[in-house]
Amino acid sequence: MPWGEMAYLDSGNRLPPLIFLHGTGCDASDWVPVIEGLPSERRCIAPDFRGHGQSTVPTQPFMLADLADDVLQLANNLRLQELVIVGHSLGGMVAMEVARRSSRVIGLVLLEGWTSLANAGSAFDAGRFYGSLSAAVIDQIQQKAKTTHSRFQPEIWHHFWESVTEFNAYIYLQHASIPIYEVFGGMGRNALTEKRLRIPPNPNIQWVWVPHAGHYLPHECPAEVAKVVGTLCGSP
Repeated sequence: MPWGEMAYLDSGNRLPPLIFLHGTGCDASDWVPVIEGLPSERRCIAPDFRGHGQSTVPTQPFMLADLADDVLQLANNLRLQELVIVGHSLGGMVAMEVARRSSRVIGLVLLEGWTSLANAGSAFDAGRFYGSLSAAVIDQIQQKAKTTHSRFQPEIWHHFWESVTEFNAYIYLQHASIPIYEVFGGMGRNALTEKRLRIPPNPNIQWVWVPHAGHYLPHECPAEVAKVVGTLCGSP
């Protein structure tokens, strides 16, 4: 990559491959429990975004759109022709941007991958963010996020996060012609939740609610996530 090296996990050999995109402050290793719940022959690729995990920390400004470019560049380098992308939170937003740009994407699983951040914070009742995770796991998530954030120069992070807050995938979702699973934790759901999530009517979009779960679905319920991914891919 022009900005540095992009680290990634890669296993299995069956196409189309699954690409897993993590959330802010997370990294590829957070997907391991989900991947372990999928058939062993399924090819799973999980990159670390810029400055996350083992990837190079960028020294020049970048935006969410650049993360999508990185994913497409990785797909080019690995000569991948068809992609199913599983994205959590920020990773879901990047996944939609990749799909908007490339017809190679044939399916999306969005784990609380926000259409936009405008109303996401008020879509659920308070206190559901970490779901039922233990204090130890919550601390690990928070420490990893803190460490990741500290790697960036403040102005570079600010520039990036501004692009995240400006992201809006409503029009893309409205016209999407590929199968999309919108997956959310059921904790904190209320009468206004679905309206505030701003997911347009589209017969290609299916809602999935995971009971008793909060935002960190790959951490809280990897088996349930693997089951949804398997449904999209036609795995048993």
